[in-house]
Amino acid sequence: MYPNAEFRERVEAAFIGGTFNGDFNFNLRKLITTRRLNPEDVDRMRAIYVPCGDTLSRAIAAARERGAVILCAEPGNGRRITAVNIAVDLGMTPEWLVIDEEDVYASLHGKGHKTYLLNLQESAPEVIPTVGKELANYIARLREVGSYLVVLATERELRTLDLAVEPEIVKLSASNAREVFLAHLAQWRSREESQVWAADDRISGVLTGASSQDAVTLAEHVRESGHRTPQEGAQEVLAAYCNWEKELDSWFAKTKGPEQGYQRALLLSVATMEGSSVAEVFDAADMLCKAVGIPYPPGRGLIGPGVSDHLQDVDARYVKGRVEFTRPRYGVAVLDHVWEDRPYFQSHLTTWLTKLREDQPTAILLRLAMRHGLTDLVLETVQGWSGTDPKRAVDMLTAAAMSDELGRAVRSRMYVWAREGNQESLHLVVAAVCGGPMADVFDRIALTRLKHLAGRDSERVKDAVLTALAGLVTRPQLRVPTVTEIVKWTGTAGQVQRTGLRAFVKLAALRSGEGRLVLMPHSTREETLIGDLASGWRASLRDPASSHEAKTAAVAWLEEVAQGVADGEVICQVLAKACRSSIDVGVLAPLIWHWARTAPEDGVDRESLCIELMRRIGEADRLTSGISLLDAYDVEETTEWDS
Repeated sequence: MYPNAEFRERVEAAFIGGTFNGDFNFNLRKLITTRRLNPEDVDRMRAIYVPCGDTLSRAIAAARERGAVILCAEPGNGRRITAVNIAVDLGMTPEWLVIDEEDVYASLHGKGHKTYLLNLQESAPEVIPTVGKELANYIARLREVGSYLVVLATERELRTLDLAVEPEIVKLSASNAREVFLAHLAQWRSREESQVWAADDRISGVLTGASSQDAVTLAEHVRESGHRTPQEGAQEVLAAYCNWEKELDSWFAKTKGPEQGYQRALLLSVATMEGSSVAEVFDAADMLCKAVGIPYPPGRGLIGPGVSDHLQDVDARYVKGRVEFTRPRYGVAVLDHVWEDRPYFQSHLTTWLTKLREDQPTAILLRLAMRHGLTDLVLETVQGWSGTDPKRAVDMLTAAAMSDELGRAVRSRMYVWAREGNQESLHLVVAAVCGGPMADVFDRIALTRLKHLAGRDSERVKDAVLTALAGLVTRPQLRVPTVTEIVKWTGTAGQVQRTGLRAFVKLAALRSGEGRLVLMPHSTREETLIGDLASGWRASLRDPASSHEAKTAAVAWLEEVAQGVADGEVICQVLAKACRSSIDVGVLAPLIWHWARTAPEDGVDRESLCIELMRRIGEADRLTSGISLLDAYDVEETTEWDS
C-alpha cells in the first residue's frame, strides 16, 4: 500500500515542473529532509539565491553571536533558501525540525554541528506557545554541542511564541524580482540569453513589482517554452504565465450553446488526462457527458468527425497515440478557469475526477485542492477511497500531508483519525502513509500516529503498524528514532504495550536484503541504539506472551556474532545493559548457556562468547558482581535453551 514509484515520479515532476504552487520550496525542502544535500545542490542553491540587502550577513552574525536567529516574513519571501544559506555559511549541515503535538521536547533534536531549521507554519497553532517556552533552553543545549537554530516565522506566529528572551529577529523583504528571474533562468540558459529575456519590455514589465515566486514561475515558463529569444516566444510565455486567461475567455465565449457541450467535456477530459491514450481521454469525456446530461456523439466514433477534428476543436493533438495540448500548461489553466468561473459545477467536476481510476486524475485533484486550499476535498476523497481503492487513498494522503499548502491541516486530521473512530480501512491507509515517504520528512509526526493506531483493537490495523515500522527501521536515518519509539511503547500499558512488544521481537529478527539483522548496531559508537535495544530485549524477554519469540530472536543475534558477521562487543554491551536485576539474569544466563551447549558441532567457537557474556552479565548485576555465573550450570547439562 505504499505509494508506487510511478505516482511519486508524477507528483514530484508536477511540483518541480511548476504545476503546483510552491514547487521550488517543495524541491528545496525535499533535498534537505531526504539527506541529499550534496555539494552540487549547495552550489546550485547559492547560485540562485538573491539576498535582499544585508539580510543574509546580519542573520549569520546574529546566529553566530546568540546561537539562533528568527527570519520573519510572510511565505514567498525566500525564508527557506535564506535559512539554508545561513546553515552553509555557518559550516553546518541543515536539518528540518518538525514539532510533534504530543511531545514538543522530543521534537527538538540536539546533535552537534547542525543548523536546525524550524518553520513554525508547519506546527499546529496551539503548539506554538509551548515551543516558545522550550526555545530558550533548547538554544542553550544547541550552543553546548556547537549547533545553531534558525526559526522561520510570520509576525502572527512571533506574537504567539511569546518569548521572554528572544533571539535577534531579521525581517526579510522580497528580493529583486529581476535578479531572481535572471538567477533561475541562468540554470537553463546562458547568462547572455537570460539578460536578453530580462531586457525585453514585455518581460521586464511583468517583473516590475512581481514577487520572488512570480519571478521564479516566469523563468520556468521561459525554460518550458523552449524558445531561445523573446522575439520567438515572449507572447506564448506571457500567455502561459497569465494562465491563458484571454484565450480561455475567448474559447468559452464561442462554445456557449448546448451543441458545444461535448467540446467542453472533451476539453476537461484532455486537461485531466493529458499524456494518456486517445481511448482513455475519450472514455473520460463520455463519462463526464453522461454524468451531467450532455449528449455525446453516437456510434463510439464511427459516426461524425474523427479524432483529429475533435482534438483540434480543443487545441489538442495526439502524438504516437497520446493526447496533449498544443500549448504549455494549458490543461492546468483550463481546470483553474472552470473551477473559478463555474462554482456550481465544482461538485460535479470533483465527483467525476474521483471516479477516474488513473493516477493523473489523482494528481489533478491534489493540485486543485492545493491551489484553492481545499483540505476537505482531499480528506473526503481519501475517506471514500480508503474502502474501495486504498492504494490511491495512500497516494493522495501522502502527497497532501507533505505539501506546503495542505500539509499541516492534513497531518492534524490524520492524528484525529488515528486516535478516534472505527473505520478500519481508513486506519490502514493512515498506517501506510506513516510508513511511507512522509516519515522521511515528518518522522516524529508519523511515529505519534502509529502509536495511536497501535492501540486499536483491530488486528489488521496492528499488523499494518508492524509493516510500517518494518519499513521505517530499514532506512538508516529512521532506525534509531523508530526503535526508541517502540521501546517507549513497551513501557506503557494495554494494546500499545502489546503491539510494542510484538513489534520489537519482529524487528529484532528482521533481516535486510543482504541477510544482515536490521537492528544489530554496526559498532559500539551507536550508544543510543544500544541503550534502546537493551531496554527492548529486557521488556520482551520478561513478557510471558513474547518471551519465546524474543528468545528465538536473541539466539539469532548470538549466532550472528559467533559466525563472525556482527561485532561481539556490541552484543556484549546490549545484553549486559539488558540485565538490571536478578530476574533479567535468570532469563538471559540460561538462554546463553544452553545456546552454546546445544549448538551443532560445526567448528564454530560459541564457548568464548558464552564465557564473555556470562562475565559481563555477572558484573552488570550488583548482587552477583564478582561471581561467575558459569558455576551455576552443570557442564553436562544439555536441556534446550528455551526450557
